[in-house]
Amino acid sequence: MLAVPHPAGGPHHLLGGRLTATTADALRRFTRKHGTVARLDPTIINAETPIEWCSVSDERQEVTTRRDDNRPVNGFYGQTVHIWGCGGLGSWLAEFIARAGASAITVCDPGIVTGGLLVRQNYNEADIGQTKADALAARLRAIRDDLTVIVAEGSVPDRADFLSADLIIDATVSHSITTYLDAIAGEACTALIAQVATDARTGSLGIANVCGPGAACTPSQLDEQAGRSILANSELELYHALWEDADADDELTPTRGCSVPTFHGSAADLAAVSATLVNMIGLHLQGAEPPVSGTHLVALAHAPVGPRHYFLPAATDSCG
Repeated sequence: MLAVPHPAGGPHHLLGGRLTATTADALRRFTRKHGTVARLDPTIINAETPIEWCSVSDERQEVTTRRDDNRPVNGFYGQTVHIWGCGGLGSWLAEFIARAGASAITVCDPGIVTGGLLVRQNYNEADIGQTKADALAARLRAIRDDLTVIVAEGSVPDRADFLSADLIIDATVSHSITTYLDAIAGEACTALIAQVATDARTGSLGIANVCGPGAACTPSQLDEQAGRSILANSELELYHALWEDADADDELTPTRGCSVPTFHGSAADLAAVSATLVNMIGLHLQGAEPPVSGTHLVALAHAPVGPRHYFLPAATDSCG
């Protein structure tokens, strides 16, 4: 490695190259005799010495500006994030947050990856048979070797683990998990809590209920409050389905014998919904202190007619 002074000053420019074994041995003998900080007279170097120049991926902070600089996802940079539920939304959310520079991500989902899930969840053939959490953790580690990835057993991590998190994302769409979050929201939990979901009919709508630390509302109260307001607003009819019971045609049975129907939606739908929700949640992490609580509604470009984004702040006076 060569550190070359930059003509404009500041940090040196780095060059990398491979030398032949003979040359490398000669340099080793030189450094053993004179030390590694000895000055090497360039006039004694054979100009014909072959060097195989290499590309250098120089990611030093002092010379690099992140390509996502000044974007909503910057809110995740350096944060400790928990993702509960690694399915259609959670598996994509985790990757986007990993790429955004989170320092640590804990994933939990005891479900098993099967071949049919590859249609829309962020897994591949080699993951089949593994738990979703294990497979997703391996993918996140492959994206960034400086990212701490923890796999929690069961559906939720130990209480001691998530009480120190900066953000908990619940992508399970589970009533029991919501009840659990209601219980911890009023305790010593200092994490921002975000619950995310999509619609059963198309997978082209998204909702994120964001509950800040110390908020007057619990996650379920925030959802109930938003549901009452949005169902009463005819201009938001596009999003009414998020609170209404699904019709028989809104869900599908993916395989014979499956007792639990699932929602419609493709990888393109869910990755796009997840990406939009990541941006919305990221804004809460880089905004006011304490973060504003409220409900984000988002719709993809090919969703039925209606606003593409709507944010309903939590009522500050009462909830429930």
